Amino acid sequence: MYVGDSPNVALIIAGRGDMGFNDSAVIGLNVSVQDHGTNLSIFEHGNNPENFEKAFLDAANGYNHVIMMSSTMKETLEKYAADYPDVKFLMYDGEVDWNKGGLDNVYCIIYRANEVSYLAGYLAASTTKTGKIGFVGGVDNTNIKDFAVGYVEGAKKKNPDIKIFIENANSFEDIEKGKEIARGMIEKGADIIFSAAGAVNLGVLEVMSENKLPMIGVDADQYARFSATGRQDLADTIISSAMKNIGDSLYQAIENYTTREVITGETKVVGLKENGVSLAKNDYYKNTVPSAVQEEIDALEREIIDGTIVVPSARSLSEEEIQGIFRSVRAD
Repeated sequence: MYVGDSPNVALIIAGRGDMGFNDSAVIGLNVSVQDHGTNLSIFEHGNNPENFEKAFLDAANGYNHVIMMSSTMKETLEKYAADYPDVKFLMYDGEVDWNKGGLDNVYCIIYRANEVSYLAGYLAASTTKTGKIGFVGGVDNTNIKDFAVGYVEGAKKKNPDIKIFIENANSFEDIEKGKEIARGMIEKGADIIFSAAGAVNLGVLEVMSENKLPMIGVDADQYARFSATGRQDLADTIISSAMKNIGDSLYQAIENYTTREVITGETKVVGLKENGVSLAKNDYYKNTVPSAVQEEIDALEREIIDGTIVVPSARSLSEEEIQGIFRSVRAD
């Protein structure tokens, strides 16, 4: 369904205001509204499983282009996609089980989070003065483990003896849990934390700011986001961010919709080479991180892009292998 020549699009997300993952999708599609005249509606389910099917069915029954994130909507999409053969579904940050069949109207995008978090780990290990750094994840899923695996490997590249506190909040919304985890890691000696946990990051950020310690953001250029909202005190805590360029990829999908070049029935995997992920190198990063470290990170980035460095991924490792990587750097 197009309204005139413009695509009629529904976006299903947990909610706005996380300054990262969800907001990136909204921003990318809002640019599409301006550039393509996209008719956009946003459905928010609040990360409440009771709301997943309702949000999905409301979108599928009113729109011919429906976009959603994988960690909450995968099972619902697999269950209902075949019931809406005229609807084009895009799931980002994961993929459906193609072996289940009936998914010819689905397109998936996976981001190589391990590649950008490798750079983030190298940055953290280059920044710490205590030799102890932290990683805060949201829930225990493959996407979060992929961030963590890359982070550990990048940190070990800089310092084989690095110690890393790794903890999940078991939530993407519990800001207080983020504060609790950050305080605990600081008490044990961590002096920089990378947090990949949705709105939980806001709690981590507040504690790091209070303690005047640096943090690495996620999913979007979070320095720029907080600076734009007048929270410079929080922005100045974020020396860089491991970005998934979600807004750009969704914008491209809408452009494909507009030109009727819709891709379905496959998964596209994007990393540093495809600009699907990137480390935020804004002016604050350039002015804060020593130039020698920046040059080392740039060199590592080139090596990942040309294949000289192949960063391990949680998507291709067994659980035993993943836990082995974590144990190799586990801090007491």
